[in-house]
Amino acid sequence: MTGYAGQKETADLAARYEARLRRELPLSVTEAARSLASDCRPPEECMSRAGVRITEGGVAAALWILGEKLQSGLNADLRSVPIRQETVEICEILDLDPYSLRSDGAWLIAVADAQEALLWCRVRKIPAAKIGETTAQEARVLACGDVTRYLERA
Repeated sequence: MTGYAGQKETADLAARYEARLRRELPLSVTEAARSLASDCRPPEECMSRAGVRITEGGVAAALWILGEKLQSGLNADLRSVPIRQETVEICEILDLDPYSLRSDGAWLIAVADAQEALLWCRVRKIPAAKIGETTAQEARVLACGDVTRYLERA
């Protein structure tokens, strides 16, 4: 995954609820959240295989779509999903699930060599993390610690 979960919608929420958030968060947090609207580009050579922009429905929906595109199952771990602290704090205040927010600047990319793709991103200062892997089974599984759930059609 490149970019951050909820990065686009976090910026939108920070602008829309600015007065409320400024009462409950330091100014530096809301200003940093508003800056998250900038786009994050994935490695183009990775996109030629399979990539999904994370938009409506967030990370879980994008995982389902990627599994459909690859015609495979998936195992992903929410603890590995890159997320900014600003997103977490704003979601707590507004009672939202950060993993279901629009993340227009973030991408899920399927690659044969995750370490090579991560190095490519690191050199170019693109935030990225390996959040899961494809499986031969049909199930699309999202884990978070001891809690496991099966993804549903986006």
